[in-house]
Amino acid sequence: MSNYHQSNEVKLINPSLIDPHPDNPRKNIGDVTDLAASIKANGLLTPLSVVPNGERYRVIAGHRRLAACKQAGTGAVPCFVLDLDPLQQLEAMVTENCQREQLTVLEEADAIQGMLDLGATTAAVAHRLGRSADYVRDRVKAASITADVRQARDDFDQLTIGQLIAISRYDGQPDRQERLTRAAGTSNFDYLLTSFERDDKLAAWFDAVAQKLESGTTGLNVIPDPENTFSDPEWRFSYAVYAGKCIVEDTIEEILEDDPAAVSIHQANKQIYLWDKRDKAAEDAENARIDAERAATEAERHALAEYAATSYGRRAAWLHANLHGIKYAKLVEATARLGLLQIIDPDPQGYTHPLTTWNNTACASEQFATISGIDSERALAELRHHLDEPDWAVWAVQILAARIEWFIDPEDWTTVNDTSRRIPGYYLILQDLGYEPSDDETEHLDQLVAAITEADQPEEDEEEDE
Repeated sequence: MSNYHQSNEVKLINPSLIDPHPDNPRKNIGDVTDLAASIKANGLLTPLSVVPNGERYRVIAGHRRLAACKQAGTGAVPCFVLDLDPLQQLEAMVTENCQREQLTVLEEADAIQGMLDLGATTAAVAHRLGRSADYVRDRVKAASITADVRQARDDFDQLTIGQLIAISRYDGQPDRQERLTRAAGTSNFDYLLTSFERDDKLAAWFDAVAQKLESGTTGLNVIPDPENTFSDPEWRFSYAVYAGKCIVEDTIEEILEDDPAAVSIHQANKQIYLWDKRDKAAEDAENARIDAERAATEAERHALAEYAATSYGRRAAWLHANLHGIKYAKLVEATARLGLLQIIDPDPQGYTHPLTTWNNTACASEQFATISGIDSERALAELRHHLDEPDWAVWAVQILAARIEWFIDPEDWTTVNDTSRRIPGYYLILQDLGYEPSDDETEHLDQLVAAITEADQPEEDEEEDE
């Protein structure tokens, strides 16, 4: 402050004649109760610095002390009366507050911008504050943030200089600035910055590539973007070129290597679309071939489903009609083999306990009802009785056979999997009980065994290694 003193003379002025300076960078002077009590007890020890303002004065240095004097109700207080122009007044207030570290970053930024608006240079402000020119320029960037953006959060003045500079970078894009403002101080802040930078990089790449294509110097056929990307009558979509490394020359070279019939500029998602000329006759022929294959496949699937249903019905009917007439020992053996086939304990008590979860998934109740002739709703109660009787084996065979039947799907007759691998073994057990497969079943079994055998053959390279 001494640089601006007219003299060392002190003038006594009543606080009622002194007003806070409207351009004071510090917007909140805080609670001055303790300071008012000290002044009331000891008087004002450090004079205020003021400038004339008509018949009144404006304080330059000592806004808190002035507020405390008014609160304490003191009489005239000592003041240095300075002769300063508006720029000098602002410089003096900024310097004093910065030296006392009383300004927020935003308050300092606004004050520095005010000094520049009054004609100060960046170098002069930096010199006055004892800071670098970059320090001043950073604050100027922060000061450029509009009032609407600042109102996005109540504690905007508490943001750091780094956050403020990042927000100011998107001047003229209030939506981005407000999103960054709300995210400041959270982990989402850096993510938003990165996404904005990526989007801007993509947009710059796209605009440059589009300009290059539209210049007509690439040798590529540039067409208006078709409205129906995947069903245009003239053009067939090939693929889209994305930003990649965002190098325009590389993008053009990549497109040229692909040699498309045409390219289009797709504004909606910032991509370049590549197109081939449609060959309607060839496409119709290909679609007809696909339809024929689909129809043949569907016919095969239908025939397979019919066979699966027929063969299941034949097996189930035979089991229902013949199991009770098979010798006990044979049934016990079949029970063990069926159990082993499913990796289930063949002991009769091993069938009693799982009945607590009687349902289609666990015990194939629908298939059991077909084979046994017992309604699935009554099965649990009846089986608890039958499995404890001397003829338990016949019921155990029905349970296990029903479970295997539940697992067999039509596809299992042509696809090698865990279930299909059990089908030949299941038939061996049924045949030992007296079941005779039909010619159709024998044919399907032979085909399934051949498929399993082929699938189990080692690869040629594995054989060579051995």
